[in-house]
Amino acid sequence: MISRKFIQNYLSMVADACDNVNHDDVVNIYNILVKTNGLKGKFYICGNGGSSSTAAHFQNDLNNAFSCSYKTMPAYCLTDNNATLTAIANDKSYDDIFSLQLACLLKENDILIAISCSGNSTNVIKAAEFAKTKGNKVISLVGFDGGKLKQIADTSFHISINNMQVCEDLHLVFCHLLSNMVREKFSQYHDFS
Repeated sequence: MISRKFIQNYLSMVADACDNVNHDDVVNIYNILVKTNGLKGKFYICGNGGSSSTAAHFQNDLNNAFSCSYKTMPAYCLTDNNATLTAIANDKSYDDIFSLQLACLLKENDILIAISCSGNSTNVIKAAEFAKTKGNKVISLVGFDGGKLKQIADTSFHISINNMQVCEDLHLVFCHLLSNMVREKFSQYHDFS
């Protein structure tokens, strides 16, 4: 039987991770979102496993915060087309499932949001490297020591904890926080009710 202490220990890890969030990183990424909005850029978001779900969720939240109401910031999740993913994985390599999509899509002022708790997912790193070679900014959401992805990215939301689930929890909190910050900025001009 699971003890209440087990439950409390997990919740305490999440709460401690929230307390250690770098607010300056959040504000910096928020400012990039708003600037990109003004430049008519798009967001492309990718990740594997649980981070794939976070990518899809963040795309939904950004579309609701920006595109559906403000109609200037389309966000696209690179993990959401099974036909495309499996075709690239089968015909080329799983390592190329994101970078080859970006090769067809990425334009000036677009941004890649790359999510990898370890910071070392090969396909996410290849996407980030491709975006950088095109002169596009990369925002990473990482955990553990940040891995190679944090080194490549222009800016990162880094949860420095060696726990995959807590890292994923905080990445989703971050996505909700950013979406709410964006919505708040533009709520003076638009009715979001």
